[in-house]
Amino acid sequence: MHDDYGAPFSLTAQTQTIAAALAANSIVFAAGAVANVASTPNILRGPLTISAMRMRFTAIVGSAAALLVGRCLQVFKASNNAQAMPTGGATAAPIAKRTLNTPADNGLIGGLARVATTGALTAGTFTRGTVPLATLDLASSGALGAVMAQEWQWQVTGAPVILDPGEILCVSNPAVFDLLLTWQLTVELDYYRRDSV
Repeated sequence: MHDDYGAPFSLTAQTQTIAAALAANSIVFAAGAVANVASTPNILRGPLTISAMRMRFTAIVGSAAALLVGRCLQVFKASNNAQAMPTGGATAAPIAKRTLNTPADNGLIGGLARVATTGALTAGTFTRGTVPLATLDLASSGALGAVMAQEWQWQVTGAPVILDPGEILCVSNPAVFDLLLTWQLTVELDYYRRDSV
Protein backbone atom coordinates (compact mmCIF):
# COMPACT_ATOMS: atom_id res chain seq x y z
CA MET A 1 0.00 0.00 0.00
CA HIS A 2 2.85 2.38 0.81
CA ASP A 3 5.67 0.97 -1.37
CA ASP A 4 5.92 4.28 -3.21
CA TYR A 5 7.25 5.87 -0.01
CA GLY A 6 10.69 4.33 -0.55
CA ALA A 7 13.15 2.40 1.61
CA PRO A 8 11.90 1.86 5.22
CA PHE A 9 14.08 2.64 8.25
CA SER A 10 13.70 2.55 12.04
CA LEU A 11 15.56 4.64 14.59
CA THR A 12 15.63 4.46 18.37
CA ALA A 13 17.38 6.93 20.68
CA GLN A 14 17.49 7.24 24.46
CA THR A 15 18.73 10.03 26.68
CA GLN A 16 20.76 9.47 29.79
CA THR A 17 19.33 10.95 33.01
CA ILE A 18 18.29 14.51 32.20
CA ALA A 19 19.21 16.89 35.03
CA ALA A 20 16.48 18.64 37.01
CA ALA A 21 15.09 22.04 36.03
CA LEU A 22 15.61 21.64 32.29
CA ALA A 23 15.19 25.12 30.81
CA ALA A 24 12.14 25.88 28.70
CA ASN A 25 12.42 25.34 24.94
CA SER A 26 15.37 22.98 25.25
CA ILE A 27 16.00 20.52 22.41
CA VAL A 28 16.40 16.91 23.56
CA PHE A 29 16.14 15.09 20.21
CA ALA A 30 16.74 16.12 16.59
CA ALA A 31 16.77 14.37 13.22
CA GLY A 32 16.89 16.05 9.83
CA ALA A 33 16.54 15.21 6.14
CA VAL A 34 19.67 15.67 4.03
CA ALA A 35 19.44 18.87 1.98
CA ASN A 36 19.90 19.21 -1.76
CA VAL A 37 23.39 20.35 -2.77
CA ALA A 38 23.32 23.46 -4.96
CA SER A 39 26.43 22.39 -6.87
CA THR A 40 24.84 19.09 -7.97
CA PRO A 41 21.35 20.00 -9.20
CA ASN A 42 21.12 16.69 -11.08
CA ILE A 43 20.97 14.87 -7.72
CA LEU A 44 17.64 15.75 -6.15
CA ARG A 45 16.96 14.46 -2.65
CA GLY A 46 13.56 13.12 -1.84
CA PRO A 47 11.71 13.80 1.41
CA LEU A 48 11.63 11.59 4.49
CA THR A 49 8.15 10.26 5.22
CA ILE A 50 7.67 9.65 8.95
CA SER A 51 4.96 7.04 9.34
CA ALA A 52 5.11 6.59 13.12
CA MET A 53 6.78 8.04 16.22
CA ARG A 54 6.89 6.81 19.80
CA MET A 55 8.06 8.62 22.95
CA ARG A 56 8.40 7.15 26.45
CA PHE A 57 9.11 9.39 29.46
CA THR A 58 10.27 7.91 32.79
CA ALA A 59 10.70 9.94 35.98
CA ILE A 60 13.99 8.96 37.70
CA VAL A 61 13.78 11.28 40.73
CA GLY A 62 10.28 12.48 41.50
CA SER A 63 9.09 16.07 41.60
CA ALA A 64 7.94 17.76 44.80
CA ALA A 65 4.50 17.96 43.17
CA ALA A 66 2.52 14.93 42.05
CA LEU A 67 1.00 16.89 39.20
CA LEU A 68 3.20 18.84 36.79
CA VAL A 69 0.60 21.19 35.34
CA GLY A 70 1.72 22.49 31.97
CA ARG A 71 4.65 20.09 31.67
CA CYS A 72 4.92 18.31 28.36
CA LEU A 73 7.27 17.33 25.55
CA GLN A 74 6.31 18.39 22.06
CA VAL A 75 7.33 17.44 18.52
CA PHE A 76 8.24 20.32 16.22
CA LYS A 77 9.77 20.98 12.85
CA ALA A 78 12.49 23.59 12.47
CA SER A 79 11.22 27.05 11.51
CA ASN A 80 12.42 26.54 7.90
CA ASN A 81 14.58 24.19 5.81
CA ALA A 82 17.76 26.26 6.12
CA GLN A 83 18.47 25.43 9.77
CA ALA A 84 21.67 23.91 11.16
CA MET A 85 21.34 20.72 13.18
CA PRO A 86 21.69 21.08 16.97
CA THR A 87 24.97 19.68 18.28
CA GLY A 88 26.21 17.86 21.38
CA GLY A 89 24.61 14.95 23.17
CA ALA A 90 24.90 11.49 21.67
CA THR A 91 24.22 10.14 18.19
CA ALA A 92 21.77 7.46 17.10
CA ALA A 93 21.95 5.62 13.78
CA PRO A 94 18.89 4.26 11.97
CA ILE A 95 18.68 0.71 10.66
CA ALA A 96 17.13 -0.42 7.39
CA LYS A 97 14.02 -2.56 7.88
CA ARG A 98 14.92 -4.50 4.75
CA THR A 99 18.45 -5.86 4.27
CA LEU A 100 18.48 -4.89 0.60
CA ASN A 101 17.84 -1.28 1.65
CA THR A 102 21.06 -0.90 3.63
CA PRO A 103 22.87 1.84 1.70
CA ALA A 104 25.39 4.30 3.04
CA ASP A 105 22.66 6.92 2.59
CA ASN A 106 19.81 6.60 5.09
CA GLY A 107 18.49 10.07 4.34
CA LEU A 108 19.44 11.72 7.65
CA ILE A 109 21.75 14.73 7.99
CA GLY A 110 25.15 13.22 8.76
CA GLY A 111 23.50 9.80 8.68
CA LEU A 112 22.56 10.20 12.36
CA ALA A 113 20.04 11.66 14.79
CA ARG A 114 21.09 13.48 17.97
CA VAL A 115 19.74 12.89 21.46
CA ALA A 116 20.47 14.71 24.72
CA THR A 117 22.58 13.04 27.37
CA THR A 118 22.19 14.90 30.70
CA GLY A 119 21.00 18.29 29.41
CA ALA A 120 19.78 20.03 26.30
CA LEU A 121 21.42 19.75 22.91
CA THR A 122 23.30 22.89 21.85
CA ALA A 123 20.90 24.77 19.60
CA GLY A 124 23.48 27.10 18.04
CA THR A 125 21.74 28.86 15.14
CA PHE A 126 18.89 26.34 15.09
CA THR A 127 15.43 27.90 15.32
CA ARG A 128 12.51 25.73 16.34
CA GLY A 129 9.06 26.20 14.86
CA THR A 130 6.30 27.60 17.06
CA VAL A 131 3.42 25.19 16.38
CA PRO A 132 3.86 21.58 17.57
CA LEU A 133 3.00 18.52 15.50
CA ALA A 134 2.26 16.41 18.60
CA THR A 135 2.32 16.61 22.41
CA LEU A 136 3.25 14.12 25.13
CA ASP A 137 1.33 15.33 28.22
CA LEU A 138 3.34 14.83 31.44
CA ALA A 139 0.91 16.40 33.92
CA SER A 140 0.50 13.16 35.92
CA SER A 141 4.12 12.03 35.68
CA GLY A 142 5.76 13.78 38.64
CA ALA A 143 6.15 10.80 40.98
CA LEU A 144 9.27 8.63 41.22
CA GLY A 145 9.09 5.87 38.61
CA ALA A 146 6.12 7.39 36.78
CA VAL A 147 6.00 6.42 33.12
CA MET A 148 4.16 8.16 30.29
CA ALA A 149 4.24 6.86 26.73
CA GLN A 150 2.61 7.97 23.50
CA GLU A 151 2.58 6.56 19.98
CA TRP A 152 1.56 8.45 16.87
CA GLN A 153 0.69 6.21 13.90
CA TRP A 154 0.53 9.10 11.47
CA GLN A 155 0.47 6.90 8.39
CA VAL A 156 -2.58 5.00 9.69
CA THR A 157 -4.60 7.66 11.52
CA GLY A 158 -3.85 10.63 9.30
CA ALA A 159 -1.35 12.13 6.90
CA PRO A 160 2.29 11.13 7.53
CA VAL A 161 4.78 13.80 8.58
CA ILE A 162 6.99 14.83 5.67
CA LEU A 163 10.52 16.16 6.15
CA ASP A 164 11.54 17.87 2.93
CA PRO A 165 15.28 18.14 2.18
CA GLY A 166 16.89 20.35 4.82
CA GLU A 167 14.01 20.14 7.31
CA ILE A 168 14.65 19.03 10.91
CA LEU A 169 12.32 17.30 13.37
CA CYS A 170 12.93 17.91 17.09
CA VAL A 171 11.52 17.24 20.56
CA SER A 172 11.36 20.20 22.94
CA ASN A 173 9.75 21.32 26.21
CA PRO A 174 7.68 24.54 26.16
CA ALA A 175 7.97 25.05 29.95
CA VAL A 176 10.83 24.72 32.43
CA PHE A 177 10.87 21.36 34.23
CA ASP A 178 10.61 21.09 38.01
CA LEU A 179 13.57 21.60 40.36
CA LEU A 180 13.76 18.01 41.62
CA LEU A 181 12.57 16.07 38.60
CA THR A 182 15.16 14.05 36.68
CA TRP A 183 14.03 11.84 33.84
CA GLN A 184 14.82 9.71 30.81
CA LEU A 185 13.29 9.82 27.33
CA THR A 186 13.17 7.18 24.60
CA VAL A 187 12.30 8.26 21.06
CA GLU A 188 11.55 5.88 18.19
CA LEU A 189 10.91 6.79 14.55
CA ASP A 190 9.69 4.76 11.59
CA TYR A 191 10.35 6.49 8.29
CA TYR A 192 10.84 6.03 4.56
CA ARG A 193 13.67 7.51 2.49
CA ARG A 194 12.75 8.59 -1.02
CA ASP A 195 15.53 8.55 -3.63
CA SER A 196 14.07 11.46 -5.61
CA VAL A 197 11.44 14.16 -5.30
